[in-house]
Amino acid sequence: MKMLIAHTPDPDDAFMFYAMFEHKIKTSFEYDQVVKDIETLNKESVDLKYDVTAISANGYMHVSDKYDLTTSGASFGISYGPQVIAKKNIDLKGKTIASPGKYTSAELLYRMFAPEAGILKEIRFDKIVNAIMENEVDAGILIHDEQLTYQDKGLVPVLNLYDEWKKYAGDLPIPLGFNAIRKDMPIEDKLKYKADFENSIKYAFEHETDAVKYAMKYSRYDDFELERKFILMYVNELSVDFGEKGRKALDLYYKRAAEKNIIKPFKPTIV
Repeated sequence: MKMLIAHTPDPDDAFMFYAMFEHKIKTSFEYDQVVKDIETLNKESVDLKYDVTAISANGYMHVSDKYDLTTSGASFGISYGPQVIAKKNIDLKGKTIASPGKYTSAELLYRMFAPEAGILKEIRFDKIVNAIMENEVDAGILIHDEQLTYQDKGLVPVLNLYDEWKKYAGDLPIPLGFNAIRKDMPIEDKLKYKADFENSIKYAFEHETDAVKYAMKYSRYDDFELERKFILMYVNELSVDFGEKGRKALDLYYKRAAEKNIIKPFKPTIV
């Protein structure tokens, strides 16, 4: 049996899949991959194009009738999260804010915790810094490794969404990206896939340098140590199996959004 996996062109995803795609471990299935940015995958998940897809915590709500979340492969920010940046420290209320997409976890977190924006303008995540520099927007919500480089262009942090999350959720990690598997797949196959992915992530941790080298082919920066730092920000012990801590964090994420009347009360299905 062959399974089609869709993931993002981000080093953290590539790091986790390294052992599976490079045949470093024995697996239950053969795997093919499709690589697209996270907001594209959020939108395409409605069409059930992939057996497994990367998905945002926000995007998952819209396809929970088609996919289950897996406890493996998640990106939780243990002490990091999306940041809002600008050319200078500004009052965000009423401003035009670049968002990496309306289905991203970052946009929903902004809507949960930040002042109301005049306009949330969707811009691909890796174009947001330039949009700020060119005065296309007043500020932007940064995700991925751009969070480690924006200060090189003289931009400044305006709001750290992890800090706002921490005030609300305490020491629970911030839910960001997940893997989702087709709901109509037999449970035995779901569990076999999950075991393969857990083993792949464990292998990457055990062979970190090789896994980072593999992930560099998806990197937007030719800086090995920068990418290693980014990967290890978001691939951590919760990525193997997010367990009870991850479930509690997800519950609070959706609870907060419902309390703010952004979404209806929601409970994810997790395998």
